[in-house]
Amino acid sequence: MHKMANGSLNLLTPPGETSPSVIMSTTSTIIKSQAMTLSHLDTLYSTDAATQSSYISAIQIMHNSLLSGGKIVLVGMGKSGKIADKLCATMNSLCIHATTLHPCDALHGDLGIVRPGDILFMITASGATPEILQLMPHVPASMPRILLTCKPDSPLGHMSAAVVSAAIPNALNERELYGVPAPTTTTTACLAVGDAICITLSEIITAEREERKQNFGRYHPGGAIGNAYKDEEAVAKPTYKDVMDLWTDQVGQADDSDELSILRAAAGRRWVCLGGKRLLRSTEIVGRSSSVAGLSIDKMKRVSVRDEVDPHYTNDVLLVVKDHIIVGVYES
Repeated sequence: MHKMANGSLNLLTPPGETSPSVIMSTTSTIIKSQAMTLSHLDTLYSTDAATQSSYISAIQIMHNSLLSGGKIVLVGMGKSGKIADKLCATMNSLCIHATTLHPCDALHGDLGIVRPGDILFMITASGATPEILQLMPHVPASMPRILLTCKPDSPLGHMSAAVVSAAIPNALNERELYGVPAPTTTTTACLAVGDAICITLSEIITAEREERKQNFGRYHPGGAIGNAYKDEEAVAKPTYKDVMDLWTDQVGQADDSDELSILRAAAGRRWVCLGGKRLLRSTEIVGRSSSVAGLSIDKMKRVSVRDEVDPHYTNDVLLVVKDHIIVGVYES
């Protein structure tokens, strides 16, 4: 800055060269280095067996925790803490129970957020963040620890049940690229691998793509994403999951030879399953004669919960299945 004749400051005076060529050269360097970082990670995860094995172990540990009612507790300092916030938000939008924990706040009472069955998911480029190392002695020994880092062979790496690698070559390290260790390539690496974890867990927990879309739409009702989901839902054709009678709610189980059992099973339900072999409408129970035998379950047409309702099925009773298990009944 320089003082002008009237004593005011000229705030537009640049501290260095700002020619278009210099500006674009720096911009190109950053974008190329980020692209090279992602390309390196793609090769690493496609070819390195040790990286793949550790990644799979981390996914399995987190999945087991979520299945048992636990949650993923994400920890990070500085820019890694911002990545933790982003990954936590993505996980929750995908029905993955997660929360963030600031390492310093954890030492001042917030460690109480940890519950049995939870996973500690640490994010640190160096693998040696002092604040997280200070926290480690106070984390319950039974709590599995997973580390996402650019330095797998690190102090925190040695304390972890599984290490998720975001390693990049020295040539792509920020200090080597432009002399300042401002997190750019390292944060890109951690964020990209973290996003992969989120989507992988989501697909494992909810195998059906349509169900994942419905869950995501339910937890993201606002903004452009929410509006797009509502528009998509408005034009989507119904599936059998949308129109079926839920088997557990509308089908009573009865002994074929016990009339009292049949009457009890029909109470408040549309259908009765006789001896696990035949399906009978509850309205046909009263005055039932030998001519009212019901429908043979083995011979009934079956459709998937994901199938769109087919208008060609008329006057039919269909069994709706998911993973070869009957989950509903549909009468056209």
